[in-house]
Amino acid sequence: MIKKFLFILLLILPLSVYAQGKKNDSLKVTKQDTSKMNTVQIDTSKIVNQIDTAKQVIKTDSLINLSGKENVRFTNVNLFIYIAISLIGFGFFFFLFVKTLFRTFHKTKSTRQSLLLSWNLFFIVSVIWVFIIWGIVAGLWSSAAFMTILIFLFILSLIMSIIALKSK
Repeated sequence: MIKKFLFILLLILPLSVYAQGKKNDSLKVTKQDTSKMNTVQIDTSKIVNQIDTAKQVIKTDSLINLSGKENVRFTNVNLFIYIAISLIGFGFFFFLFVKTLFRTFHKTKSTRQSLLLSWNLFFIVSVIWVFIIWGIVAGLWSSAAFMTILIFLFILSLIMSIIALKSK
């Protein structure tokens, strides 16, 4: 038993001495001057032209760059003003076309046809008013969705007007 213990002790002793020598070597390396070890030196006396990494804006055609124009930001005050102007216009056109023109059309045309014509004129002018307020003033004229809806509504109102004129 003692022989085994002495044998293990003799094996561990050289390993511990070797490990301690490695610790001292690693401490010596950290104490050395690292600037001598670095072979790639930066010459500060040389003028270096740096690459311009600033973002450069390239002007493109307005039809190509529609995605940037669709980011229209509305504040609550702007939305309230645009909605108020739209409603005032709708009210004015209602009294102008539906109330006043209905009496004028009713003198020469049937009740159904005059009612359809006055409502269709109101619808056409209202679509144009929405385009002026929301498209031009609010800046949504470059939005594809807005223009698609307005063109659809305008074509629909023209078809309704033709049907109203052909009806008896």
